[in-house]
Amino acid sequence: MRSDEKPGGRLGDPSLLRRLNFSAALSAFVNAPSLTLRELRGVIGVSRPTAEDLLAELLAENRVEETPPPRTPSGRPAGRPARHFRFRAESGYVSGIDIGAHKSMSVVTDLRGNTLASRRVELDPGLPARDRLQAAIDTTLACWADAGLDPTAITGVACGITGALRAAEGVSDVRVGPFGASLAPYSLPGFTEVAVPGILSDGLGRPVAVANDVKLAALAEQWKGAAQEHRDVVYMFAGHRAGAGVLIGGQVHQGRHGAAGEIGVLPMLGWADAVERLHARGAELAAEAGAPSGREGEFVIASAARQDPESLAVLIRFAEVLATGAAVLALAVDPEVVVLGGGMSRGGAIIAEPFRRELAKLTLLPVDVVTSTMGADSVALGAAKMALDTVFADLLTVPGS
Repeated sequence: MRSDEKPGGRLGDPSLLRRLNFSAALSAFVNAPSLTLRELRGVIGVSRPTAEDLLAELLAENRVEETPPPRTPSGRPAGRPARHFRFRAESGYVSGIDIGAHKSMSVVTDLRGNTLASRRVELDPGLPARDRLQAAIDTTLACWADAGLDPTAITGVACGITGALRAAEGVSDVRVGPFGASLAPYSLPGFTEVAVPGILSDGLGRPVAVANDVKLAALAEQWKGAAQEHRDVVYMFAGHRAGAGVLIGGQVHQGRHGAAGEIGVLPMLGWADAVERLHARGAELAAEAGAPSGREGEFVIASAARQDPESLAVLIRFAEVLATGAAVLALAVDPEVVVLGGGMSRGGAIIAEPFRRELAKLTLLPVDVVTSTMGADSVALGAAKMALDTVFADLLTVPGS
């Protein structure tokens, strides 16, 4: 573009150049533990007076603050050190929510993703939709209070739910057709009849974005879990149900309608039958122990660890059908790694080894399989990451560019 073009999002607009420099400066501080004025100039390529002005503006907006200089190996400052400044991670907070069939969980983090508080409450699988949403609202508000935060301090909120699809025009429910006549997609009871984002937003006093829970779990695993070193990832969610998500280039692959990775609805994979057998066996074991429902998978894992033949057979079959679905996705996207996640991933080798064996039979090339380090917390943390990304997208956006 010509330097003499008029304002309104053009390169010759001095105000646009200043906004671009401000965004670059803020981004530089976000991506570094601390910076000196000289280092800031080097990162964004501006003159000293411009860097001084940008730093003054960031200080005035409380986005950065002065911080002690790094220590030398001797533990003493080297000579007269330059002044260092850091991004104020506490200049905003985000919250992630997981609403499932058996639980609701909330976390709150600062703008560097450090978890300040988390809360979880067990839910009855038959709980009506509005009661389930109210439980999530109450849990989230209590979580914020645990962190010592007023709702007005929360700058972004996202929530993961079963059956949600994110499309270009917004959020829809997977059960709201049309869908294939041979398919039986699942949503939480009653969630097709309620406006989930609106109810959550009204209850929390903050706008709430909603997304598919399994895709958020995949995002969390790449952010803080077992897939941190990988960009192309197939994530298999094994919990009270089975699901999958795909990351390409470090980003969740949504597809045209947000339905990418939803292979679990294919009847020929046998996921529904395997999950039903798992729950049935777990229910038998829970009844024998006089325990309430909601922990069927844990009972089967514990029983299989004691070499109970029936429980072992159920778990192995579950792992094998999950691996079949993973193979379908692996053949389609050729990932660097497959992550076995969700609550059932706590079964360790009892789940992972038959999963690896079956996957090896069905893929052209060897694929690394790793077990989640996030477990059942993955959806809430993935929702927090989604909220964090949205906050930074807003902070770093240059209006009119």
